[in-house]
Amino acid sequence: MAALNPTNQQQGDKRIIGFDCEFVKPPPSEYVQSQCPVCLQIIREPHQVTCCGKKFCKACIEHIKTIKKPCPTCNEQEFSNFPDKGLKQSLYSLKVHCSHHKDGCEWTGELRQLDKHLNTDPEPEKQLDVCQFVEIDCIYNCGNHQQRRYIQNHQIKDCPKRPFGCEHCHDYKSTYDDVTNNHHWPVCGSFPVPCPNQCGSTIHRQIIDSHVADECPLTTINCDFHHVGCAVRLPRQDMPEHQRENLFTHISLLATSHAKQQDKINRLEAENNTLKSKQEHLEQNYQSLKAENRILNTELEPVQQLLKTAPPIVNARPLGPLEPPVLTMTNFQQRRRDYDQWYSPPVYTHYQGYKICLRVDANGSNFGKGTYVSVYVFFMRGEFDDSLKWPFHGAISVQLLDQVNGKDHKTYTTPNGSCARVTKGERSTGAWEYSRFIAHTKLEPKYLRNDTLLFQINKVELK
Repeated sequence: MAALNPTNQQQGDKRIIGFDCEFVKPPPSEYVQSQCPVCLQIIREPHQVTCCGKKFCKACIEHIKTIKKPCPTCNEQEFSNFPDKGLKQSLYSLKVHCSHHKDGCEWTGELRQLDKHLNTDPEPEKQLDVCQFVEIDCIYNCGNHQQRRYIQNHQIKDCPKRPFGCEHCHDYKSTYDDVTNNHHWPVCGSFPVPCPNQCGSTIHRQIIDSHVADECPLTTINCDFHHVGCAVRLPRQDMPEHQRENLFTHISLLATSHAKQQDKINRLEAENNTLKSKQEHLEQNYQSLKAENRILNTELEPVQQLLKTAPPIVNARPLGPLEPPVLTMTNFQQRRRDYDQWYSPPVYTHYQGYKICLRVDANGSNFGKGTYVSVYVFFMRGEFDDSLKWPFHGAISVQLLDQVNGKDHKTYTTPNGSCARVTKGERSTGAWEYSRFIAHTKLEPKYLRNDTLLFQINKVELK
């Protein structure tokens, strides 16, 4: 029988057309038209047209009407069609060979049974008593299609997308292609790989390093006596022979190493004795200094009593000779948001000296505004101004204290200059200014702790 209409193939037409097969015996003369004029195959679902009375496959003639073409046999433009049930009943009872008769299929049966025989269902349990020469698609959608007699073997043994589990670790399950080529086997810890030293062993990937380091006979290793000077490196399998042949050499190396170690021990013992002697000397000095300190404390008591009876300093804290007072600025973040100016309690530069104070702008001012802490040093009207030399000449050092380890204080020293006596108001109208004293980004964690900054006026140099 003829193949599908080439025109339908070009248009990708997938409708079910006539039967592609041969009759076992030529049909009786009354079935002169058993072939569809459109698809040129045995008529499927016969339909007769009203114009010329010809018979066609239902799908073929319906398609002609859909695309608005005339009758294929008489060229009549207007026609209708109707089922020919008599022809169908008679035609479908005729014996035919399988469509794959030429390929070797020996099946024969009524035409009505042909579609069931040519079943293309790929499931194995639905393949009995059906044509083994029909090409069907693999059930795993790998793109392969083969004759039914071969497809089951393909799906079990050859299909790259068939279900597959790793036979080495027994944990990873996916498709054959995914397990063996793409993802799993290249990284599977239980996958057997050859020793990189080519010793002939095949080892699980996850223990190959330990095999090379501890077992492989071809791994190059140091002699067991390398720590005493033997520089020989050989494959592990050759090392026992080396050690047997060089026994006296190794004993000599051990003796030399032992002598060197003993010399080192003797030197260390001598150094230890020297350090003990120095420690005893330092202990004697320490006890002597403790005795001197007790004497100084006794001599200092009258001076401390004298200081207690000295005239009081109103609203100020004097800078002591040992430790300047700490000036504490709290609520830093709130002051920064509010652009608040914080004035410190007043202090004196020295006993009965110049009275001064700090002003700290938490959010900065002038060139430091918004990104720095700014610091100002003001002179104030003091209790002892009448006895002091004016104008003040010198420099004053201000420190922001490191609250973590107490070592990395931030210091600002005013330039050497002069300042007139304050006669009006509480503070001087001008001040020594450092608008970029410290950046906000450098405050934490050393300087800003518990929202508090600590300042000291730690040094005053008079000119």
